[in-house]
Amino acid sequence: MRIEPDLWQLYLDVYFRPTRPLRFEASGAIISLWNPSGEIQSATKNERLSRFWQGALQRANRPYQLLWGGDKPMLYRELSVFIRCDLALAFRWASRLDQLGFYYVQQDKQLRLYNSWDITQTELVTGEMQTRLCFTSLPRTNLALQ
Repeated sequence: MRIEPDLWQLYLDVYFRPTRPLRFEASGAIISLWNPSGEIQSATKNERLSRFWQGALQRANRPYQLLWGGDKPMLYRELSVFIRCDLALAFRWASRLDQLGFYYVQQDKQLRLYNSWDITQTELVTGEMQTRLCFTSLPRTNLALQ
């Protein structure tokens, strides 16, 4: 299943706001905990999903760090996790979380976007992950919620 070009372009224009200091010393995946299948959910539903998947990661003994992924002003943002893992495990977690796509930070700090269901649909987002980090205050509005 290919991700439509307009949605793919939105995914390529991503920025991340860590919830606490975050260093990308190892390869890993950034996967949204919210809005499975690209369908916007309520705040309550997304909070439940977030708690459930954080618990699943803990039970799997998989360390993670929380960060927001969204547009540059963070008007649209989804709570996400950075999981240190190889690419094969990243695909498995992204499909378990029922996400259309995910980001992969490579050891050389490159950030790539992958389609969770079609390994051939991938694209370089940036050659330097740090250029996609932002530290602005989060606005009250969040367009990622119903």
